[in-house]
Amino acid sequence: MKQINVLLLLACLFMSTALAAQTDEEKKVMAAKEAAAKAELGWKKGGGLGLDLSGLGIVNPRLGAGTNRLGFGGVLNLFAARKGEKTFWDNSFSMLLSAQRLGGKDNPFQKNNDILRLNSRYGYNIIKDKLFFAVDAAAETQVLPTYVGNLLDGPEEDLLSEFLAPARISVAPGIDFRPNPHMKFFFAPVGFNFIYVGNDVLAQLPGQPLGNEIRDNKIQNNRFQLGYIAKAEYNNKYFNDRIAFLSRVGWFADYRKNLNGNVLWQNSMDIQIFKGLALNVFGELFYDHFSKAIVKEVPAGTAPDALEPFLGLNSTYTGGFFIKYNRIF
Repeated sequence: MKQINVLLLLACLFMSTALAAQTDEEKKVMAAKEAAAKAELGWKKGGGLGLDLSGLGIVNPRLGAGTNRLGFGGVLNLFAARKGEKTFWDNSFSMLLSAQRLGGKDNPFQKNNDILRLNSRYGYNIIKDKLFFAVDAAAETQVLPTYVGNLLDGPEEDLLSEFLAPARISVAPGIDFRPNPHMKFFFAPVGFNFIYVGNDVLAQLPGQPLGNEIRDNKIQNNRFQLGYIAKAEYNNKYFNDRIAFLSRVGWFADYRKNLNGNVLWQNSMDIQIFKGLALNVFGELFYDHFSKAIVKEVPAGTAPDALEPFLGLNSTYTGGFFIKYNRIF
């Protein structure tokens, strides 16, 4: 009987020791998770800069040898994201700008690309750090003016577009769903899209994203749209973080125009060369039901108000690559 009591006592002591050890281990795991979660709180900032510079010079070129060329450009991406215990605030800025000049110094530069974008989204946690009530805002315009012939300079009567002409601004309250760190979904049943052309003369040209809307017998320089907004994003890293991939798509549908609207689909891949230095390959598709694209080559000397025969409703595709330097601070 005494032996049984001793065995029971030893068993109880073993079980209590094991439970205590298990409890200590669970506490350590929980503490590590809490420390990791706290480490993610606060601001995280960073950016990337890619440059493109090329040139070719010929003195006394032989017949058929070609001509001088000078090209420059770049892509700039900045982000600032703040994570709180119940909230997040994601902000991004991107600018893509490039131009080239063919021939001598008396020839004007031609524009290759010119896009300026701002994005911001603020969210408050509703369910288990995955479902948030959020407000999404975005703005887009260009930096430099564009003249007939896709030139950066020219007579005033040849001006086609400039800073804030046009500009697109959208604001939408909705639901943000983040099932894992790599995927984001946003939907707003009611969103506001504002298109503005800050030049009354440019607002009347064919191809501007105003749908030639006429009110009070006058072509407008602004357009207010009401509709739903849907956005999705996927980002991930592969091969020991040597390749980073990002894809995001956004769609706006105007309730008052039979759900016609615009779509922007962006894709980007960074292939790491050295730490912080990467080859960036990017491509995007853009379509706006109220903005026409150039679908035929425009002959030299065509007046801005005579572009209509060369325009059409079509998607715009953009792609390229840069050597880019990334840094998080």
